[in-house]
Amino acid sequence: MMSRRLCGVLAAEALALLLLIDVMVGREAPTPWTALGACVALVPLNVFTVIVAYVAARWYGATSAPAASGGRARAWRCTLGELLALFAAFVVIQPFERWWMGREAVGRVAPGRVPVLLVHGYLCNRGLWWWLRRRLRARHFAVATVDLEPPLAGLDELAARLAERVESVLVETGAAQVVLVTHSMGGLVSRAYLRAHGTSRVAGMVTLAAPHHGTRLARLGWGRNARELRPGSAWLRSLNAQPVPAIPLRSVWTPDDEMLAPPDTARLPGVRETILAGLGHVAMVFSPRVLACLEAELTCD
Repeated sequence: MMSRRLCGVLAAEALALLLLIDVMVGREAPTPWTALGACVALVPLNVFTVIVAYVAARWYGATSAPAASGGRARAWRCTLGELLALFAAFVVIQPFERWWMGREAVGRVAPGRVPVLLVHGYLCNRGLWWWLRRRLRARHFAVATVDLEPPLAGLDELAARLAERVESVLVETGAAQVVLVTHSMGGLVSRAYLRAHGTSRVAGMVTLAAPHHGTRLARLGWGRNARELRPGSAWLRSLNAQPVPAIPLRSVWTPDDEMLAPPDTARLPGVRETILAGLGHVAMVFSPRVLACLEAELTCD
């Protein structure tokens, strides 16, 4: 569903550009050349859109929390990396996730092996994990993904979808448990799943840039899930009143996160954490440093 919506946005942009170019050249009907021009113009248009969205997010999410040290060079590298990650995720990969992701099948795993289930965040789909899934599979991990739909549903409803996917992965692989690796809102969905279904099916969890205590930017979002991600929401208060699940947990986060305001909302009391400076929110899922962290964590599990 989310990939169709993203494709629809790109198609609408292409049609608008086609009509605009056609008016500018004074033709009564589109030609192959104007169609080609519209497709070419999509790239700078979406680059501009990503930059505007990024700047707006940084401006709105700014807090009084002290900025992470590291200098202007690191700040520029982080900004560039995040812009590239946003463009790749929302313009290139996720609209066409079936083409990029290919077969989802994991197959049976050897006795004692634990499959990994990747859980994406807000307004994303399984295509977000293209880079990390490919590299984890190259390292011989059994990796599955999930599409959390409908995309604007409440977090408990998305947790029910995750529960279905956990069961299907266990049936397919023959394993008794999975390890959950989550990004952003996916961490809250996974915690909601653990609250509702317990820990018997989950051997461990790693959250990447999860807004465990909410984020100010959720006020700009649509849907019930965005409302539940706002700091101080009744849903978050209820979740955080529960004890931390008694499974191996690690929170991986970055002090340079633009989408989590403040970035240390990714912290959970008593939970092991890894802090990776110089990364943006979406850039984490394209980071070799995050890959190394996950490999070490999953090998230990």
